[in-house]
Amino acid sequence: MYLIEVKKEGNYQNIYNVKDIGYVIVKIEPYRRRNKATICFNCSGFHHSARNCHQKPRCIKCNGTHPTRECVITEKIENPVCINCGEKGHLAAWRGCKALPVIRKTALRIPGKSFAQVTSQNIRKEPPPTTHKEAEAIQDPLPAITDVKETLQALKELKEFLQEFPTLLEAAKKCKAARSREEKLLIVLEALTDK
Repeated sequence: MYLIEVKKEGNYQNIYNVKDIGYVIVKIEPYRRRNKATICFNCSGFHHSARNCHQKPRCIKCNGTHPTRECVITEKIENPVCINCGEKGHLAAWRGCKALPVIRKTALRIPGKSFAQVTSQNIRKEPPPTTHKEAEAIQDPLPAITDVKETLQALKELKEFLQEFPTLLEAAKKCKAARSREEKLLIVLEALTDK
């Protein structure tokens, strides 16, 4: 299965008339987009499948830490409780559950502008908070560029420091086993004096 994007120019609808490509029989179908998120049948979480799930399994029948197929409840549950939203009357895999995220349609693309340019314009369009409490409640979603530059500079200096004193990494591991601050200090001092 392949996903191919075709520009809507000219006779783009003719792509559905193609029956073979290079001696291989093909069937071309339009993309069927779902407006609800996928549900994992391992952990009952959203936006991933059981094949790629690394969470602990959760049973949708009893909320136990075992896969649903291994549940001791084998008969139909008369009044089930959803493990995602807590409501009675449906299981977690029900598509009408209020906890199931709805995928919103993406904004239209603006030719000649990057994603960063469009999103930065959207951030600037928001009205400023009117009260001091509102200003405290609203946090800047993107860190300031100066903060990022300062962080990168600090990481660069830390890297240079660790290159100059490579024994500090081993000392940090030894400090985990140390019982007191004095013991930790002695470990670090030994690492700094041994080059």
